Amino acid sequence: MKKHATLTLLTFALFAWGAGPAYGVSKETLQMMQQLDALQQAVRDMQKTLDSQRDKLTELKTLVEQTNDNVNSMKVVVSKLSDTVGQNLASANARFDSSDRQMEALSESLDEAKARLAKLGEQLTQTQNIIQTLNQPPQTASPGTPGQPGGDTRPPANVPDPDTLYNSGLTYYMGGQYDLAIKAFQDYLQHYSETERASNAQYYIGDSYYSQKDYKQAIAEYDKCVERFPKGNKAAAAQLKKGYALIQIGEKTAGVRELKSVIQQYPSDHEADLARQKLKSLGITVQRRRGDGA
Repeated sequence: MKKHATLTLLTFALFAWGAGPAYGVSKETLQMMQQLDALQQAVRDMQKTLDSQRDKLTELKTLVEQTNDNVNSMKVVVSKLSDTVGQNLASANARFDSSDRQMEALSESLDEAKARLAKLGEQLTQTQNIIQTLNQPPQTASPGTPGQPGGDTRPPANVPDPDTLYNSGLTYYMGGQYDLAIKAFQDYLQHYSETERASNAQYYIGDSYYSQKDYKQAIAEYDKCVERFPKGNKAAAAQLKKGYALIQIGEKTAGVRELKSVIQQYPSDHEADLARQKLKSLGITVQRRRGDGA
């Protein structure tokens, strides 16, 4: 406003100074007045521009403040989210630890249940033996019995029947109680070596030693299975596992020879396929012969 008043007074003074006697105005005075008007208009425009820029700066400042407030709010949210995630992770870890403890407890309970089941099975076998002993009449030797001159080929009265002995051994074997399985199957072979399941019993004795990593004894028992029961249904399996055991003790050449023998003797059996897979894992490929099966 002060600038505007100054320009007005200056314009009036120049006008008064330049007035002539006939009230005429010189050309130079008119030009100066026009320039002053233009200058005055420029000042007004500049003032408007400054006012506009001031408004924009105010708006920008407000926007910056709002953005800053939003950032602060986001920081609070992120902090709370981080705390929540941390709490959830801690809770999840606690649940996992609890689950692990529960699994361990269940495993221990399962082992305990297996042990109890084995004891019950043993007690049941003993009870069956006692009942069988009480129910059977005393045995007397009868002369002329085939296979045992002057005697009886049947087992003593206190020996369990073949099904009881065999099933006991199989139960122990499936439950991982290999020492008890070996004893039961040995008893079975002692009294029932001429039955159809004798080959199975001898094989499971070898397999029990194999499962205990006593590979040398397993090989000896597998040999008995093949030699004593060459037509038994476990002959191929015994020879296959013998090959596995030989490889386990470092006798790779002998083991490979056994596996190839399985393929040659039992080309269509499942054991031959297992032998091929084992040889393949050793880098040895055996081609199928025509007629060997799928």
